[in-house]
Amino acid sequence: MESDAKNIVTKISWEQKQTDKKEGVYLLLTSLDEKDESTQWKIYNTIREIEATFRTLKTDLDLRPIYHKTDAASMAHLHLGVLAYWVVNTIRYQLKQKGINNEWRDIVRIMSTQNLVTTTMENIYKEQIVIRQCSEPEENVLAIYNALKYKHIPFKRRKSVVPPG
Repeated sequence: MESDAKNIVTKISWEQKQTDKKEGVYLLLTSLDEKDESTQWKIYNTIREIEATFRTLKTDLDLRPIYHKTDAASMAHLHLGVLAYWVVNTIRYQLKQKGINNEWRDIVRIMSTQNLVTTTMENIYKEQIVIRQCSEPEENVLAIYNALKYKHIPFKRRKSVVPPG
């Protein structure tokens, strides 16, 4: 790569490495001084993973667009996003240690198959009876719970009776 006095690139040359493998070729341009291709590839994939996680979190937490009027509100918004990322990264790290390498959006999709069920009915005394319980987790949900050492059912069945108003 050649550049002029203003540090503007004027010429780029490249050559493709000969390979016997039948895989795609990536061209990454970086200012990183790291010469080892495998290290550059790891850094690139880490950045992609972070960006994908933030995209999912922004959607899940409704973090965009930002319409804050004060710097304090903007900073709170930013801190919430970083805190959420730390939680996600910790969960994903623990799952990777157990051989579960899903992206965050896939983990959210898998875990959303277990639901909270609320049943409301009225008895003969006109009292409202409310029963709340979790559905049974599917096999892939159980695998995540086991890897994280979480309870399979987040809370026990709850029943409440509300007298007539």
